[in-house]
Amino acid sequence: MGAWGYCLFQSDHDFDMVSDLSHEAGLTKLGKDARVSAKAAGKSDEDIERDIFYSIYANLCSDPELVRRHLDSGILVDMIAKKETKMLTPRTTGLKEKLFGDWSTDPCYEYILLGACAMTLGCQLPATYLAMLKKVYTEGGVMPDGQRQMKKALFGPGGYKNGEPYDFKSKTILEEANSKPAKEPEDNGRGFMLMNVPGPGGFFNTGMTTTSTSLVIKELRSQLNKPNECGGCGVASRPKGEALLACGKCKNRKYCSTSCQKKHWKIHEKVCESAKVSL
Repeated sequence: MGAWGYCLFQSDHDFDMVSDLSHEAGLTKLGKDARVSAKAAGKSDEDIERDIFYSIYANLCSDPELVRRHLDSGILVDMIAKKETKMLTPRTTGLKEKLFGDWSTDPCYEYILLGACAMTLGCQLPATYLAMLKKVYTEGGVMPDGQRQMKKALFGPGGYKNGEPYDFKSKTILEEANSKPAKEPEDNGRGFMLMNVPGPGGFFNTGMTTTSTSLVIKELRSQLNKPNECGGCGVASRPKGEALLACGKCKNRKYCSTSCQKKHWKIHEKVCESAKVSL
């Protein structure tokens, strides 16, 4: 349930998600077929188990190049589209979620981790996907160190380039655990030892935004699902029935007045294509 470090790929949460993404990408079947072929070719069970293991995360994969080609055949593009739709679809929050929190996988975190995994393989990431990642990489519960890793990959220097495997330089869980100070963990007073740190997502609240609380995700959803409403107050037309005004920078957000636009700018600037230019 926890994490040994605050970077990407240092938590049970991340590796559970990597396993799910790998299965969704068809790597379970790909590996099974490869093991059957190897067995037919006379390889021993020991050699097969040692040599054939496919994952969407390159550091856990025996043949990253094969998996990269598999994903670049169109499978990755389909996965991205599905994850983006899920991320931008409003989530329903029932009584259980309000009382105990949401235990399910955060769609934004999954969207970001999919990109990180694809980068480790050197996949071809669509420009539209990279543009969206630049808007949401701080959201969905990604830990601060993970955010810094994604920022470097997306903006540089030495950032990700399509076709070139990218190293996030995350220590493995074992390396991170072994780098901890050599001292006995303290009893938390409830009869067990706290060996690591709370991980992102699930039961533990790390203080990061989720898909349900993120203003960035809320704005992106509103732009997509309510394109003909004022971003500030939600009206469908200006006071005299005139058409809404469009944001002069991105053209993707509409407003009933410059006053409404200025009040909404602190939120919209986070996703506006020319966000660094003031109104």
